[in-house]
Amino acid sequence: MLTKQNRSFFSGFTLIELLVSITIIGILVSLGLAAVMRSRETARNTQCKSKLRQLGIALQDHNTKFGKLPKDGDNGWGFCVFLLPTLEQSALFDQLSPLSSPLTSTTTANTGTTDTVLSIFQCPTFDGSPQLSNKFGRSNYLGNEDIFKYKFNLIDVYDGESNTIMVGETVNDHAWALPGTGSFSSIPNSGGSYGSHHSGGANFVMCDSSVKFISETVDQTIFQALGTTEGREVIGEY
Repeated sequence: MLTKQNRSFFSGFTLIELLVSITIIGILVSLGLAAVMRSRETARNTQCKSKLRQLGIALQDHNTKFGKLPKDGDNGWGFCVFLLPTLEQSALFDQLSPLSSPLTSTTTANTGTTDTVLSIFQCPTFDGSPQLSNKFGRSNYLGNEDIFKYKFNLIDVYDGESNTIMVGETVNDHAWALPGTGSFSSIPNSGGSYGSHHSGGANFVMCDSSVKFISETVDQTIFQALGTTEGREVIGEY
């Protein structure tokens, strides 16, 4: 028969075991959640790279077909508009008719066309609104101003297509239908043109359509060199 003293001993021992068990479970849960979050971000980052790769291929196809890349601001449109047929958006392209019809408004999106949210231009890790405040469909991808300021031919990339950035990620407000390109005066995630919600850097597609993750600690000189088409710079490790 258990005495009162024995019952107190066993009750106290059980409470300690319970507290230890709860602590262990809490640690395991936190570790499990961290692993799940890392796995999900890895998947989102992979999707982002895939979208940039598609944009790179679409730009190369445009260059092959027309002998040049689209010019940002041509007829008032952003260069992404001219890629729509290659990105399985031929119906939207036909509605916009960017080759013959100028963009009518840069302040307010048109319902059913420029307000369209297109997944191809959306990074899965970006957690902001898929539309800008003026209702234009957002793009998380920004072109290189040195390439899209005129109708550029990729054969003129004298620095090497694998060493020249064509498009990169941005967290700034930018719409796929509107003109807008970026400069390389600031490294990724430092408040300049390019950056992402990925940890440690951002994704970029090069002129050969390969996709590279560039660290937010990249040397500024190297990053600027990656943004030129004929700077003749010697690019080191990054």
